[in-house]
Amino acid sequence: MTKNIVDLINYKIRELQKNLLLLKQVSFEVNKENLKEDMLRYWGIERGLQISVECVIDIANIIISTTELDKPDSYRETILTLHKIGVIPEKFAKDIVGMASFRNILVHDYLKVDEEIIIDVLRNKLEDFVKYIKYIQTWLDKNYK
Repeated sequence: MTKNIVDLINYKIRELQKNLLLLKQVSFEVNKENLKEDMLRYWGIERGLQISVECVIDIANIIISTTELDKPDSYRETILTLHKIGVIPEKFAKDIVGMASFRNILVHDYLKVDEEIIIDVLRNKLEDFVKYIKYIQTWLDKNYK
């Protein structure tokens, strides 16, 4: 069972890293004026961001499933629970908890997505995913090596 958890988390990390590479590449090319010029690229950016956030949430749920805690009721609580069980620092949890709301907007309220938010995430928030991966890898090393 332990190997399956580690393998699953590592699979999700690789998927997240692959998405981040693609999103970083496009982050240098887009701005508010050209973001929606190519709708296929724009949808690809939105989908890449959505999948990246879902990887964060999936990894968190996998880790939480290794504890005695019940599955959190919301994606927001899922991220905050990672702090409660010592996987990520409190400040970082508070910094990234907005990912859950952002994911919900991308999925359910896609007509309300503000281009400036997409640009901000591409330019300033992708590093949060990298930090998240480092915290998860540290947790894996501490608990499964």
